[in-house]
Amino acid sequence: MSDNLPAPAPGAAPVPSSTNTGALTSASGNFVSAAAYGVQFTVMVVKLAAAGLALRGVGARVRSTYKYIGDCAKSVDHLANLAAKLSVDPDTIGEHRDAATVMRASLARAQRMANTVDEMSVMFDQAKAAHQGDYGAVNDAATSMSVPMANRNFYRNR
Repeated sequence: MSDNLPAPAPGAAPVPSSTNTGALTSASGNFVSAAAYGVQFTVMVVKLAAAGLALRGVGARVRSTYKYIGDCAKSVDHLANLAAKLSVDPDTIGEHRDAATVMRASLARAQRMANTVDEMSVMFDQAKAAHQGDYGAVNDAATSMSVPMANRNFYRNR
């Protein structure tokens, strides 16, 4: 692969490329390289934003779904209390109370999962902002240069 640098002036010493062939290409490849860099940057920012957005609503949906489980636990507790008043056998009452306990444990796990998903959503948003902060100015400069951009392979191991 050759570097995307303009050809040296006539009579000038050749500039070695990263592949040690001394070959240089015309400036037309520079636009492609700058455009490819810009596309890579944009794709990364879009993927980070999409991941954050996709996770943003998951926590709320989990909470909404498991609110129903919490309501079911209250209902089963009520049935156990009612059964106790009606002198239903203790094993049946115990099974109802155990079922309500399992439901509440499930609800607690769902709450922790929803909190984790919310935190992940925020982290994706932070990663997107950090990526834009770190490379946004570089991307803007690289994609709007009036001169050809050098191929990064030229600077490798120098």
